[in-house]
Amino acid sequence: MLVQVCESLADAQTKKRETAALKEAMTELKLKSGTIVTKNENGKIDTDSGIIEVVPIWRFLLDLPESIE
Repeated sequence: MLVQVCESLADAQTKKRETAALKEAMTELKLKSGTIVTKNENGKIDTDSGIIEVVPIWRFLLDLPESIE
């Protein structure tokens, strides 16, 4: 699972920086998806490397699997 974290993707430069880093990692690791966790944004970004899902932190935390002890 590849995860990038930032407060917001509203600024174009921030969005470019965060997606570029994730796309590079996706290509290097041969993965077709990645996630950007934000304060409260939601969406999907289609790239040539795969799909980047943008999720708010609360949803990301709720979707984490329970730890096995």
